[in-house]
Amino acid sequence: MTNISVAMATYNGEKYIAEQLQSLADQSHLPFELVIGDDGSSDSTLDIIKDFRAHAPFSVHIHQNETNLGFARNFLATAKRCKGNWIAFCDQDDFWLPDKLAKTVDDICRTPNCSMVLQNAWLCDKDLNSRGRKFPNKLKAGIHDPGHQYGFWVWLGFLQTVHQDIIQLWDSSALPKNYFPGHSEYSHDKWTCLIANALGSIIVCDESVALYRRHEDALTGSYSQQSFRKRVIKARGVLGDHYDFLADVAKDCEEYMKCLAERTDKPAWASAFRKNAQQFCHLSEIQRLRGQLYAGPRFRERLTTCMQIAGMGGYLGQPFHAMGMRSAVKDIIRVAAGSRL
Repeated sequence: MTNISVAMATYNGEKYIAEQLQSLADQSHLPFELVIGDDGSSDSTLDIIKDFRAHAPFSVHIHQNETNLGFARNFLATAKRCKGNWIAFCDQDDFWLPDKLAKTVDDICRTPNCSMVLQNAWLCDKDLNSRGRKFPNKLKAGIHDPGHQYGFWVWLGFLQTVHQDIIQLWDSSALPKNYFPGHSEYSHDKWTCLIANALGSIIVCDESVALYRRHEDALTGSYSQQSFRKRVIKARGVLGDHYDFLADVAKDCEEYMKCLAERTDKPAWASAFRKNAQQFCHLSEIQRLRGQLYAGPRFRERLTTCMQIAGMGGYLGQPFHAMGMRSAVKDIIRVAAGSRL
């Protein structure tokens, strides 16, 4: 039987949370339970939740954190309290369409041994008016095998449903560095993607099943589409020190995967984590070379390094470490132009 627990992290969400809670109650396939971790709200968030709990068509469990954990650790701590065999992350300010969980269950039942279900949403303004854009909409629908995503990838948490066994691997005392500079640790959704990419059988559903509300208080960006010129300017500002940083992060992830291989009591998982550690080692070597390319003072050095990256599959090759043609073009221009780029 597929039981889906909903894990919601809350913090001063009084403005939109009532709509989100009602969208959970209106699901055609109801959650097994709703588990809420509140991170110290000082507004009426908890009162709204308690009022909802009084008439909710499923169990609602509320945990108030003694100290502020931040949204990522709050989500993972809340998910670990869930009793269902599947966990769906839920933000406090979005809106789920009525068939979100029903479609999730259908995908799980059709795919034995899957580890994660990913879905899409409609990007909306603060009043839930759609911008007509499906989001994230960046992976082909279907089943994705282990290592078929780039080493540093993420799918938004509220569009993830994750197997409980993965959540039980989380240990707040040992997390790898985040590949976003300025953020010290992986967020909850980056962490689940990290693990699921090692284990594989990730299901991607093409249909939009939620309304993704963007507003002035949102923790993440507006996701407005950028012009080609702005993308080029942004790319030009990313230089060798950034790739050195990514090389360090990949090395950190390699060690993390080795630790997971030692901790798990599932031989198949241990093998998958060890293989993933090797993939991160390869990714680290590619990023280190890319840092050298952007620091190279001589044309010949830059050209040789670029050819090494290509030979290691750094541009075209296995999805886990292949950066794609845009990166290849950027690096070729750097080889030709040097620091004038």
